[in-house]
Amino acid sequence: MPAVIKIRVCSARNLPVMDRTTELTDAYITLQFADAPQLRTHVARRTLNPLWNREFRIEVADDNELQDHPLQIRCWDKDIMSSDDEIGAVTVDLNPLLLQPTQLSGWYPLYDTLRGFCGELSLVIKMDFIGDVNPFKESGAGVQFFSLAAPPAGMRLASVQGLVEELISAPDPEHHW
Repeated sequence: MPAVIKIRVCSARNLPVMDRTTELTDAYITLQFADAPQLRTHVARRTLNPLWNREFRIEVADDNELQDHPLQIRCWDKDIMSSDDEIGAVTVDLNPLLLQPTQLSGWYPLYDTLRGFCGELSLVIKMDFIGDVNPFKESGAGVQFFSLAAPPAGMRLASVQGLVEELISAPDPEHHW
């Protein structure tokens, strides 16, 4: 069932200084989902708190892409004399939108593997299904599998679903104790 992902990139705040001469940043955002063409905002010049208010649409034809691929969003600093520098990135899992026709909105932390937290990005993400029929409404899409000894603090266990009949494990050949 085809779907359309609608993304509004609103603004960013508290970005790090990327240009030492002006002590500011020339920031822009790129969005990537699965094999769709990369999308990009305009460059917000000389600010640590850029404002874009730009809307994007990504058309998705394959249901599996919605379940298997997160939305990759990167914040970049535009450089004239050298290649652009990545400020930070955020990866958004779209599975929550498959089960409930809501929107994801708020401030998402930008993270860089070397610098750590590098500011925040304000996003609004919606998903519309063509024909207004959600094929995932009654499916197991969006169900997260994880293993814990106990429920996380502040959460309770509502039910246990027996999905695994037999677990076969093989020893790791690189594991030497």
